[in-house]
Amino acid sequence: MAWLAVAAALCVLLAAGCGLETDQANKLLQQGNAHQQEAEAVMARLKVLPNDWQNIFGGPTVGPAQVANAQGLINARKADLDVLDAALKNWSQDTNAISKLNVEEKVKEYITLKAASIKQWQDYSQMYLAPLVKAYGGLLDTIALGRPLAEQQKAASDITNLVGESTQKLEECLNAEKAADNYFKANKLGQ
Repeated sequence: MAWLAVAAALCVLLAAGCGLETDQANKLLQQGNAHQQEAEAVMARLKVLPNDWQNIFGGPTVGPAQVANAQGLINARKADLDVLDAALKNWSQDTNAISKLNVEEKVKEYITLKAASIKQWQDYSQMYLAPLVKAYGGLLDTIALGRPLAEQQKAASDITNLVGESTQKLEECLNAEKAADNYFKANKLGQ
C-alpha cells in the first residue's frame, strides 16, 4: 500500500511543474503502477510455493494424485515466472521513459533509484526464482520416477541451498526499493 501513497504523491509532484511533460509522465507512472501491482501479485504466488508444495506432500504417502497436483503447481509457477518477467520488463520501460522526459531533477533521481530497484527484482527473478522453480520440478521428477530416497533428499537439499542463496538477493531487492522510497520521503516529493 505504501507504493500507492508514493504513486499518488508523485502524480501531485509531476502535476506541479510548469513546462514539464507532466501528462506523459503521469500516464507512464500509472502504467508503471499497474505493472508493479501485477508483479507484486505474481511474487505473492511464488512466495508461497514452499507452503503449497508442503500441502501437497505433507501426508505420509505419495501417490499419483500428489504427483499430478505438484505438476500442476510447478506448471502454474513456471507460467507465473513468464508473467512476472513481462510485468517487470514493462514496469522498467515505463519507469525509464519517465527519466527521458522533462521533469524535475529530484524526480529523475527518484526514477533512477526506482529503475535500479526494478533491475534488482529482474535479477532476482531470473537468477533465483527461475532456478528455484526448476529445482522443485527436478524434485518432482525424482519423486514421480520413484528414484531412491537419497536422490530425492539431494534434490530437496539443493532447494534448501537455493532458498538460502536467494534470501540475500531478496534482501538486496528490498533495500533497493527502500532506498527509492527513502529518497522520495527525504526530498519531500509530492508535497
